[in-house]
Amino acid sequence: MTAITQRVENYLGGVSKQSDDKKLTGQVKECINGYPDPTFGLVKRPGFKWISNLGTNTTYDSAKWFFIARTSTERYIGCIKPAGGGTGDIDIWNADTGVACTVTYGTGAQAYLTGARDNYDVLTVQDTSIISNNLQTVAKAADPTYVEKTRATLILSGTVTSSIDKYNVTINGSAMTEVVADTNDDYDAILTDIETNINAMSVTGLTVTKFNNTINLSRVVGGTRTAFTITCKGGPDNSKLKVFQEVVDNVGELPIQSFHGHKVKVINTNSDKDTYWAEFVAADNTSGEGYWTETLDPSKSTGLDNTTMPHELVNTSLNTFIFQKITYVNRSVGDDATNSHPTFVGSKIEQAFFHDNRLGFLSGDNVCLSQAGDYYNFYHVSALTIVDSDPIDLSTSTIRPAALHAVLPSTQGLVLFSKNQQFIMSATNNSKLTPTNTTIRTISNYEMDTAVDPVDSGSIINFISKTPSYTRTFSMYTRGQ
Repeated sequence: MTAITQRVENYLGGVSKQSDDKKLTGQVKECINGYPDPTFGLVKRPGFKWISNLGTNTTYDSAKWFFIARTSTERYIGCIKPAGGGTGDIDIWNADTGVACTVTYGTGAQAYLTGARDNYDVLTVQDTSIISNNLQTVAKAADPTYVEKTRATLILSGTVTSSIDKYNVTINGSAMTEVVADTNDDYDAILTDIETNINAMSVTGLTVTKFNNTINLSRVVGGTRTAFTITCKGGPDNSKLKVFQEVVDNVGELPIQSFHGHKVKVINTNSDKDTYWAEFVAADNTSGEGYWTETLDPSKSTGLDNTTMPHELVNTSLNTFIFQKITYVNRSVGDDATNSHPTFVGSKIEQAFFHDNRLGFLSGDNVCLSQAGDYYNFYHVSALTIVDSDPIDLSTSTIRPAALHAVLPSTQGLVLFSKNQQFIMSATNNSKLTPTNTTIRTISNYEMDTAVDPVDSGSIINFISKTPSYTRTFSMYTRGQ
């Protein structure tokens, strides 16, 4: 047989299990301790240096591994060990020295570590790693007990003219002794007489406090706030003495003096979108002069239950960590209509991310971003208006199931990944993300493996699609806005 020779320029084709007649030039059957490099050709595989064994008589099967790089000289390797029917555990080692780090747990924090490797996501920003567990259903803090109509405010208006001015107050169906104005009476005299006559009624638990043009009534029986009914009338046309119990039609009806912490609901219109609660802030933190500010509906939850929210792993010093609950910012204004809970309440959080100076969570088909610069605050600062720094909470709004499981920030915006679709979350005119200019659009419909996160390779984003017979790698290139 005639000898056949062939010149092979390089061996960068990789390993191929096909027969020799089907191999491409540069492909080999096997590559042992070799690494095909486009620049240097086939080179020897880089070696490894043994540092130390991780743990002693410990099994790390199905553990969630993560890497923390504080500086070029302070790096750590960590893992979350499976719960095994109880609570999990976190082990961390110094990647340069192999020293086992000290990990302590805040009160009740370790109870968050349930599940196995695929249930955790770890996001590291500087010295803090945020750990999410997709087995935990996020809950809100319980609604407080609130009893309506336990307070009332009497407001005296107009001028005292003559003895025809008569004032009447009825509490729980019983009328006080009528107050008749004398010619020389003034506001203070009338209010003092009304205060005296109400006290003379001896209503159980009722406290009466007089201010410049108002009288405040508060009822507590046996340490419990107790409701009562009240009506009043005064003056020639019965309009000089008015009363409200925690609800006014507009802000103009709020008294200029009250007690510190007095909360009143301002209706404005029939729509619940412009209704808000106001709280009196006394200048001396007790009573008298002060001002009214927005506050939270006293019957609504103050915010998130941090035992069900992602926790933080904080690197407090060299080789020292603490795993603890995060103190999320409470809701301070509005109610469930004007300042609702984030959409991940009642759902599970799949992944955390950081973008555009905001902390974000993926939950179902929703993307929730915190206040700008206030990473643990997912509530609006005002129930009356929206500002650019307020949280952003959007749904992918697709007719196909789109459970988001991964996200990668890019210059164009946030690239979001679900099993069958890919999306981009961006702001109009390439500006900063705000609640009013942010949208989510579909960019492709490729199947993706949810167990393998996408990888950002500079200007290219790669993700994997797997089937029983083969695996495909997709690459996404940005092409402007």
